[in-house]
Amino acid sequence: MRLVKVTRKLQITIPKDLADSAGISVGDIVAVELLEDGSITVRKLDLIEELAGALNPGRRVTGLAEELDRERKASER
Repeated sequence: MRLVKVTRKLQITIPKDLADSAGISVGDIVAVELLEDGSITVRKLDLIEELAGALNPGRRVTGLAEELDRERKASER
């Protein structure tokens, strides 16, 4: 277990060795979840589909990356 201090803005710093082990780097998106026992988990999100699923709990989104790419290309025309 590692101890980190919470800043007055309620921020914490993930220790570098733990971030490296979890594959978390600058700019990554992480999911923060409050568990029933009051503890908090931090988990790296790897896929855009997983992020979309976090925004719509219980609904798995597939093909979102391709759909976003099509929309981007269409708006460039």
